[in-house]
Amino acid sequence: MTEKFGFTEMTEKFGFTDNDNVYQRIVEFRDAAIQDGWDAKPRYPKTEPIETAASLSKDGFSMMILTRLQCGKWKYEATIAIWGPDGLSIDVPTVYSFKEITKGLRHCNLCGKNDVNTERFSFAGRCCAECLPEARKKHEYPGWYN
Repeated sequence: MTEKFGFTEMTEKFGFTDNDNVYQRIVEFRDAAIQDGWDAKPRYPKTEPIETAASLSKDGFSMMILTRLQCGKWKYEATIAIWGPDGLSIDVPTVYSFKEITKGLRHCNLCGKNDVNTERFSFAGRCCAECLPEARKKHEYPGWYN
């Protein structure tokens, strides 16, 4: 299983961090994706440049990358989210690799199994059939979609 950006030990909750290395790795990830041919544009064109909030797309995959500076008490807001052509989340590899991103279509984001059929839970969760009942129980309680 690959190490993930976002909600792991690499960053604080929601991507807020004071870690210069995390910020730099996410900037490098964004730049490598653009170099690899992802279509990139500002996520919020009226209020932020592409350097701080980017939307990227390639072959039906989409990414949101935030690399904001001076976010309240934090030095950075630095996070990556990736979704497959099926609209489900993809675990983010430590270093940019389109090959690793495409493998995410058959990776359970809960137990970490690779090369398995995956199912949707909640809005965009991705997991294997084995993890699905518990994922639905935890995330799809009455009114979860309201």
